[in-house]
Amino acid sequence: MGNPKPVSVYGTTFKKLGNRDNIKGKKFYQSSSATDHDICDVEDLASAMIRFDNGAVLSIEASFSLNLKKDEGKIELFGTKGGAKLDPELELYSEINDYLANVTLDAETSLSFDGLFAKEINHFVSCITDGTPCISPAQDGIEIMAILDAIYKSAATGHEVIL
Repeated sequence: MGNPKPVSVYGTTFKKLGNRDNIKGKKFYQSSSATDHDICDVEDLASAMIRFDNGAVLSIEASFSLNLKKDEGKIELFGTKGGAKLDPELELYSEINDYLANVTLDAETSLSFDGLFAKEINHFVSCITDGTPCISPAQDGIEIMAILDAIYKSAATGHEVIL
C-alpha cells in the first residue's frame, strides 16, 4: 500500500459518560492517581473516517468508557483480494479457486507486547549510532497531528475536513 497521504477526515466525538462515579465494582479505566475531586473533561468516544490519496479509507473508533461487557482491541483490514482480522489471533480471509476461504496459519499469531518497547528503543539508538533509516520519521508524526486536528475540527463543525 505504500505510504498514502490523507486527503480528508470526518470525525465525531462524544462526552456523555464522564467519570461514572456511580459504577460499583470493577471499572475498565481508572487512573492510578484518581481522587474524588478529579475533573473529567475528555471525550468518552471518538470516531473518524480518513480518506487517502490512493482511495483507501481508514475507520477508527477509540473509547476509554463504554457500556460494553469487555474491552475490544481488534484490527480489521479489507481489500479486493482478501481481508484480515487481529483479535487477538490473526484471521485471514480470501478466495481460493472461486470459493471464499478462511486461511489458518500454523504459527502463533497473537499480537504480543513482549519486548515491544525495548525494540523501539533499540531501533532509535540504531538510528542515532548506525545511521539506520527511521521507520517512524518526524513527518509521519506531523501528518498524524494534522489528522487528529482535523478529527476535532470535523467533530466541532459536523463536516468533513479537507487536508
